[in-house]
Order: sequence, then structure tokens, then C-alpha cells
Amino acid sequence: MTSVNPISTLLLVGLATLVGCNTAPTSNEGHHDHGHADGHGHDHVHAPVENPTTTIDDERSAKTASFLKSYAAGDFGPAKAFFAEDVRFHPNSKAAADSFGLDEWYDFVKMHHEGFRDIIVEPMFVQTSEYSNGEVWTHVWANWRGINSTTDEPFDAMIHPAYQWDGDRVTRVFQYFDAGKFEAEMETALGDRFAADAPSPWEWVTGYWRASGGDMPEAMVNWTTPLPGVDMVMGEWINADGIRSIQMVGWNPHTGHLTSAEYGSDGASFAFECQEFPHSRAMHGTYRMRAADGTEGTGVVEIVRERDDLMIATMINEAGEEVVRTYEPAEGDDPMRMSLAVTATNTDRMSETVRNIHRNYEAGNLDALEPHFADDCVYKWGDPTTPADKATWRAGLGVHHDTFKDIRLDDLYVQTGEYPDGRVWTTSWLEWNGVNRATDEPAVFVVHTAHRWENDQIVEEVVFFDIGRFQDHVEAVAAANGN
Repeated sequence: MTSVNPISTLLLVGLATLVGCNTAPTSNEGHHDHGHADGHGHDHVHAPVENPTTTIDDERSAKTASFLKSYAAGDFGPAKAFFAEDVRFHPNSKAAADSFGLDEWYDFVKMHHEGFRDIIVEPMFVQTSEYSNGEVWTHVWANWRGINSTTDEPFDAMIHPAYQWDGDRVTRVFQYFDAGKFEAEMETALGDRFAADAPSPWEWVTGYWRASGGDMPEAMVNWTTPLPGVDMVMGEWINADGIRSIQMVGWNPHTGHLTSAEYGSDGASFAFECQEFPHSRAMHGTYRMRAADGTEGTGVVEIVRERDDLMIATMINEAGEEVVRTYEPAEGDDPMRMSLAVTATNTDRMSETVRNIHRNYEAGNLDALEPHFADDCVYKWGDPTTPADKATWRAGLGVHHDTFKDIRLDDLYVQTGEYPDGRVWTTSWLEWNGVNRATDEPAVFVVHTAHRWENDQIVEEVVFFDIGRFQDHVEAVAAANGN
């Protein structure tokens, strides 16, 4: 597993500019052609195939200059007609593994305008060359200028992108620049957003809220902050059909993303990830869902808190169909709110038992866990539609300790409640820490567990965490061991 500096990523994806040539031509007589060594695009050594045909007053050069001026003005609409849908951006590298696509570009150029104001791209020289192998490239030499939004200091960098055309669309962009220079400036402009302790840009919403609209059953949610001082919210839901679900929402300052995962008692799931925050009461991102019948879908989501007592979520699926859900604080005597109400305690016997389960797991005393679980206990980790039996669960816990050393559970909070349907659940929130035995890479997961009781034993365990990232660690250790 590798980690990526978000500031570097912002630079590489969005800024299709920063200098690779220290001298920019000022006229056609001084043109500075970049050829193509092997007929497959820009190499890191620019050796002309043969003399190209170069112009400065052609349609592609004009279109490129217009696009860059729109970008500088914060208008990204022209990008749709400028880039092909499958365009790839290559920052300081021709390797495909180092490239990325248009979605990332859109995300991060918006951040340029968060970090800087009064952006201009000038003086600018643009030329287009057609080579003997049929490739057409537009080259730009210019200065990228802006005012740092945090320091109010001007920033100026020479820039050079190269655009490869297929018809009237750009399919590849090669970027040449001094990444360190721009990264240092972005650290001051947006660095706090990615600091390890950077707070969530979204203003957390808590309490009981009723959701309605969108040709969906009305629903009630109770959002709480189970871990004081931790940027996460837990949601307990029930809808008009009696379906219950658990939601976990958290802010990751390392990626600048807010993520949510929700799992329902009918097998349905809904997850979203937001990376755009116009202000503290608005966020935009993408979602994916799975209905109870197995139907899956994806789309975009926008959540805006219009007032203290009104929040609106708009979802648009792949077909362009829009669903709007309205959220308003629930009345104290709302029957649906009453069905969610539960009296929770954290000093009872079941809470203490689960605390001991966590501590024995942490210490590797796995045999001490088994007597607390019924022989027919159902274990649901990540996907509630594929439960495991007790033997599989026990083997899985062993894999945890085979994969990681120094396992530690921090910020553990445990409580137990009896719900209106008569079921008793003990719920836990914690931060899981460990060190990969093969790579010595530290791993941190925010984890939520829920244990349902019958006759003094646990009959159901549900665990919410990033299981895919966990499996990456398991596979790394297995590969190192030759398994």
C-alpha cells in the first residue's frame, strides 16, 4: 500500500502547467518544437521524428488559449468540449501508472481557486504542430500567476503543458513542472485542510431528523457523536416500513474526503463520498447503492443545509433521474421518533462483557472470547448478505494476529440498549491500530461493532469498517509468506 500527499496530487492532477523548458518562444521564428521519439507520444527525451508543420493561428491553438483563459477565470465548462472523456493526464512521467483522468482533474482545479484568487495564465504563447507520424500536438509556454488566499502574497510560475489531439478533442496531456515549488505554495494556501488534525469542513448535524420526499418511504434518523472529539457521526435509522439501518459517517483529513456507509436490516446498503465543500453547510460527491432486491446503482449527490431546521439531499443517478430528500427536525412526540428511542447504559453486565471481549482480542487471548458467543451465532463483517459461522469467525481473528503485530484498540466506547422490538444490542466504537508484519506499515481503522444478545449469549455480531483496505494488508503478508 502506498500513501499519496494530497497536496502533490492536487498539483499533479489539476495544474496542467508548470515549467519544463526555461525559454519560451516569442514568435514563430523562435518556435521550440517538441518531437516524438518513437511515434507513441511524448518521451522524456524530445527527439523530432522529422520537421513538423507548425502554426500559431490555427483552430486548435485558439481553442487551447480560450480553454486556459476559462480555467483561469474559474469556468470549467469548456473542458467538456476540449477533452475527450477518456483523456489521461501525465504529470512529469510517461508511465500509465502515474496518470489520471478527467474526474480527478475537475476535482482539483476547483481547489486551485480555493487556494488562489485572481488567477491568470499570461503571457502565453501557443503553437500547434503536426508530425510526420500523424500526431498533432499543441504546446503552451506561459506564466501561471495568482494570489495566495491565505498569505495574500503573489505567486508566479513558468508553465508548459503539451496536448495531444484526436480530431477535435484532447486525449493526452503531458505536464512538465517543478512540483516542489507549487506544492510549497499550496501547503500555505490549503495545507490546513490536509493536516493530520484538520477538522471536518462540514458542520456536523446531530439529533432526530425526519426524512421525506423522493418517492421513498418516510424515515427517521438519530445522529449522534459517540466518540467525543472525533470527527464522526453515527446514525440509527428506521423507515415507515419498519426497516432499520445503521450509518457511520467520518471525515478523513488525509484525503480531504467525508465518507458515509449505511447498512439496512433488509440487506440494502447506501454509501457516499464527498470531496467538495463550497461552505460548511454544503457538500458534493458521489454515491453507490444496493437495493434489497440486489439492484445496484451509482450517481452524484449534493447535500445542503439550507437553514438550522432544513437540510436537502439531491441525488442524480446514471440515467439522469433526480431524487430530492428533505430533512427536518423531528417533533418530540413523533411516533417514528419514539420507535427509535432507546435507553442506553454503559455500566451494565453486557457492556462490561463486550469490553472484556475487545481487550482479550487485543491481547490475542482468542480462546477467551468463544464462551460468550452462541454456537449458532451469525457474524456479519462488511457485507451483511454473506454471514459467517463461528468456525470462520474464529479463524478470521487468528488471521488478524498473523497479519498484524502490536494490535491496539484506542478510544473504546461501549453501551447497551434494549430496543422497542425487544432486542438487546451492545454497540462499540473504537480506533483499531496495528503494524503489518510484512511491511512494518502502521494501519489505523475506525471500527463500529454491534452484538445482539439472547439468553446471556451473543447470537449476532455485525462489524463496520473498511474491509477492503484490511484485506490489502492480509494479502501483502500472505504474499510475503509465499501463501
